[in-house]
Amino acid sequence: MKNKIGIMCGRLSISPNKRIQEFPVNSWQNEFEYARNIGFESIEWIFDLHENPLMHDIGIKEIIEYSRNFSVMVNSVCADYFMEKKLFGVSKFTLEENIDTLLNLIRRCNKCGIRILELPFVDTSSLRNVSDRKQILKNLEPVLKIASENDVILALETDLPPVQFQELLTKFNHPKIMANYDVGNSTANCFDVAEELVTLKDWIINIHVKDRLRNGGTVPLGIGNTNFETFFSTLNKINYSGDLIVQGAREDLTGNEISPVQTCRKYFEFVKQYVHKYLEMK
Repeated sequence: MKNKIGIMCGRLSISPNKRIQEFPVNSWQNEFEYARNIGFESIEWIFDLHENPLMHDIGIKEIIEYSRNFSVMVNSVCADYFMEKKLFGVSKFTLEENIDTLLNLIRRCNKCGIRILELPFVDTSSLRNVSDRKQILKNLEPVLKIASENDVILALETDLPPVQFQELLTKFNHPKIMANYDVGNSTANCFDVAEELVTLKDWIINIHVKDRLRNGGTVPLGIGNTNFETFFSTLNKINYSGDLIVQGAREDLTGNEISPVQTCRKYFEFVKQYVHKYLEMK
């Protein structure tokens, strides 16, 4: 299968709030054409605290139409919403509210034909101890029935060391629980990328491509500490066939006169060279 190079929703738009990642409320429609013109084949949707067309029937119809018209798929959703509205470590009442939102989102993904719903457990929502991981196992258990009924995979993204992450996924032992892998975050956490990919290969369903410094932040692709040669050559070895979602640093927030589209075009070419070298069928 061909790996599709995708772009994170919002990266092709000017950020009105100067944030690296947020749903582009007023410009999401334009991103389909921008993505198509650059060569991206997919957009990973963002679901955060902003008003979102994914949560309305009319909005879903519009998303499907733009996707079809510009031949740019929406295969996955990054649910940043749950980094603030957490699925563990909250009161029973708050948890019930947040689980209800998750269940609704799963059903909306099904209506929109979206197969992967990513739940990020990093930064403010990091699973820092055994208690956190036990809560997630318990709290997501009733969600899995709805995920199965709607044919939606919950892809967990964590900053756990690979063996601990593997243990968590094994304890779930459910076909609708998989992993989202972020190579930049792996670099920042000083993990061995090749070891991590091999350890998690049976669960990785979606990948974020970004560059970070060891123990540091996100930087433009190619200037950080991520070893992209090792990363892409290992993807070849584990036969990864899913999307590669570009989630690179926003150069327009650093004082440079570089537009989001210019940055994304540069990132597309950067990733494409490695895809051509390691992943394309010869």
